[in-house]
Amino acid sequence: MACLVALPLALVSWIAPSARTTDRATLMHELTLYPSVLVAGVVLYVCCRLAANPTTCWLTAGVTLVGAQGIGHAAIRIARPAAFGEHAGWLAGVDLVMQVVLIAMTVLAARHTLRVDPFLTGLVAGVAATAARLGVLELPSLGLSETTFNSLRVLLFVGQVAVALLLVRLPRSPMWLRARIGVAIVLLALSRLVVTFGPLETWGNTLAVLCTVTGTAVLLDTAFRMFTTLARRHGNTVRGLHDRLEHLEADVRHDRARLHELGATIAGIANASRLLHAHTGLPADRRQALERTIAAEASRLQRLMDRRHVAVPEEVDLDDVLEPVVTTHEARGRVITWERTGATATCRPDDIAEVVNILLENAAQHAGTPATLTVVPHGNTVEVAVTDEGPGVPAEVAPNLFAWGKRGAASTGQGIGLSIAHRLMVEQGGDLRLAPTDRTRGARLVAVLPAAPRRETCPSERPHGDAARADRHGDA
Repeated sequence: MACLVALPLALVSWIAPSARTTDRATLMHELTLYPSVLVAGVVLYVCCRLAANPTTCWLTAGVTLVGAQGIGHAAIRIARPAAFGEHAGWLAGVDLVMQVVLIAMTVLAARHTLRVDPFLTGLVAGVAATAARLGVLELPSLGLSETTFNSLRVLLFVGQVAVALLLVRLPRSPMWLRARIGVAIVLLALSRLVVTFGPLETWGNTLAVLCTVTGTAVLLDTAFRMFTTLARRHGNTVRGLHDRLEHLEADVRHDRARLHELGATIAGIANASRLLHAHTGLPADRRQALERTIAAEASRLQRLMDRRHVAVPEEVDLDDVLEPVVTTHEARGRVITWERTGATATCRPDDIAEVVNILLENAAQHAGTPATLTVVPHGNTVEVAVTDEGPGVPAEVAPNLFAWGKRGAASTGQGIGLSIAHRLMVEQGGDLRLAPTDRTRGARLVAVLPAAPRRETCPSERPHGDAARADRHGDA
């Protein structure tokens, strides 16, 4: 950082050969380095806005003031060197007033919050100091003695050291920040002590330049370190909020999925019960089917309400699972073509019932036609397919058919049913996909389940001897 700060001074010395002498370099170094102090004030201002820390706001105002008045001080010294020397007493008075202002700001920082913009406050104060210095150049010289000048130098240096000590004791800000800014203040004060009044020897000019370069480098490094610390902290905060938002969204989706399942189950119970009680002349087998449907859906509703219930895949007779779902939809006046197959699969029965219910509901809402439910074993899998005779899935919707909230322009649904069905299938080792149909119209959605393992007859259960021969003769 020190090399970066010294670069403008080296550049000026290279461009202007007359500035390579130590006297001229002493005059130029303040004009090239105090803008860096102002940059540090800008960085601290950003930190103040990020952290909303009262102490950082006061530090921003103070550093900005030092940078702005330092630029004005150097510019006046270079532009009017003769008047600068003649009115050194008045200029020292302005410096004393500025010193009192800095001490007052440090004291107020420990007790009060800065109510105005810190960067603007420091900038206005720095411009006011420059205007005051220009004003005193028009006044008659005070003619102070060298002893008085030396006393003023020491008094200014002591005042700036006092500011640094008060700064270190400020609350509500990191200790390393206050300590480093205090060190920078002391270094800049030492530079002013060496260079402010009267001509100096080469070693004095060199010491002043080194102190200013080092103090400015410490100040800039502190400001940028503060900025990176706050940026990292805000980044962690944003990531934490993003994670919390994702968890909240997941919880919302889970709750909406549960409500979706509960609503479908309650609707099935209500429809079956209404049909059962409204038509007293139903055939016995139809009445029994409705009663089994109500019992099955009520049991599923109870399991859905019990959050502690965690279902695991098991060997399931798909006919027993699908019959209540088909009966429920038929009770609502929908035409469902389905035949019992005796197929078994390894799955979670409640989830399969919910998936098929979603597929049949989707066909009824979007197709408005009769639907066909088929169960076909394929080796190690069982395919449960729902086919309708509607317009089919639009090409622009098909790629994101199972995404949460995705739906076609003409859809009146929420866009969550197929997403829930797909998730339920994947969770139990299956899949849900959109399959082509052998018709020009319609959509076919296929749920793929792991088939139940085949039961092999144990050797102890196989017929032996005469029994086996008798079986073979009987078969013959």
